[in-house]
Amino acid sequence: MKHTHGEGVLFLALFAALIACADSASRTAGPTGSKDIVTEPTPASASEERVALTKITRLVAVAMDNEPARQHLKRDMRSAPFHEHKLELATYLRSKDGRALLESMARLTRGGESDVFGALAAIRPLEFYMPVEKHRESWTGKADVLVVSQLDESEPIVAFDERGSEVSLDRKVAPDQPTLSIVPVETRFDQPMTPAASRNVRDQSGNAIGTLEPMVPKGSSLIACGETCDGGGGSLSPSIPSGLYLEFSRILDVKEPWFRGNPEIEVHIQGPNTASAPTYGEDLSCSGEHPYDFRKVFDQNGAFWEGRVMLFSADETVAFANKFNQGFHVLFWEDDNVACILKLDSNTLVEVLKSTANAFGTVAIKALPGASPVVVAAVFVGTLFANAGAWLLTNDDFLGAAVDQASAGYSYPGNTHVIMDGTTLNGRATIVYRQ
Repeated sequence: MKHTHGEGVLFLALFAALIACADSASRTAGPTGSKDIVTEPTPASASEERVALTKITRLVAVAMDNEPARQHLKRDMRSAPFHEHKLELATYLRSKDGRALLESMARLTRGGESDVFGALAAIRPLEFYMPVEKHRESWTGKADVLVVSQLDESEPIVAFDERGSEVSLDRKVAPDQPTLSIVPVETRFDQPMTPAASRNVRDQSGNAIGTLEPMVPKGSSLIACGETCDGGGGSLSPSIPSGLYLEFSRILDVKEPWFRGNPEIEVHIQGPNTASAPTYGEDLSCSGEHPYDFRKVFDQNGAFWEGRVMLFSADETVAFANKFNQGFHVLFWEDDNVACILKLDSNTLVEVLKSTANAFGTVAIKALPGASPVVVAAVFVGTLFANAGAWLLTNDDFLGAAVDQASAGYSYPGNTHVIMDGTTLNGRATIVYRQ
């Protein structure tokens, strides 16, 4: 469900403030020596939230026409304890570190800081960062920076340069110019990466922002998994708990545009939880960057991932097999909201899974633990799914369901399953039961 705010006085106040900034095609000196930026008239049909975000985007862009402000922001982003060095925009601007950017933005408005925070109050929480890895790892704070923003993924993007001029950017291809992005929060800002378990890499000896990578145990040493096991696999030691594991993942389309940074890929097991509703798709397990079970942590930040992560424990597998014999879905998602909580159009998902089942005869798997454990194709097709997040801002992106590759007519050596988005191939995976 789209996030909106009440129409009326607040919208008119924001819109008036926005238009008040638009006196010329360039910034002009105000009576106190400050500069006001231009904001093009926005159609009255636009939501107040989009109007406010456009204003904030332009204020940030023009604030970057200042060497100290750029250098200060670069240092603060480099210090942010997250993989892509994200900042929560409103929190950052209220902090001591964000004071330089706030003051630069406030000088560009007639209402000062109250204008800035008034606009932010009309927008859902935002994160602010440099999403393109090559930009983040090469930008040393020099001029000629762009700022892009977007609310929901279905909406247009808006971008400005340091002069306050709107620029047109390709949604599918990142520009060569370093670009800062302002988008709704996807990051768990309450779960920072710790210095003892991470390291910053490719930061031009501290002169660029760089990328923060996790350190995970492998053998007897600590390594940065992003360089050695493709984004966050665990140890391949044979001493592991029994259960169903993902050991390889290749996603063709992660459905995350460049200005929203790395994908947050999760693998969910969905199936019935009661015999009275045998085709109900309850979320039974989640594996990803922030799962509820520490054994199910993995971090896929790109098209490829290789390692070993638990999807379903032995206890979970046995308990399920004792109650149901038709199997469960193993679904790949790009999570745009709260970690391990899906926000989906359940009707659309049902139709997609039905199309897969009709085409290949299967859209589920079944784990058979025992002396010689195996994973086989199954016939479960969910016809109703829990939709815990219908009231939230955006839908998560469905990447596909794991389908036995032989059943789907594919043969990738070393892999066991293909990832099917309806009848479209969207990747391949290795899913096995270990004990």
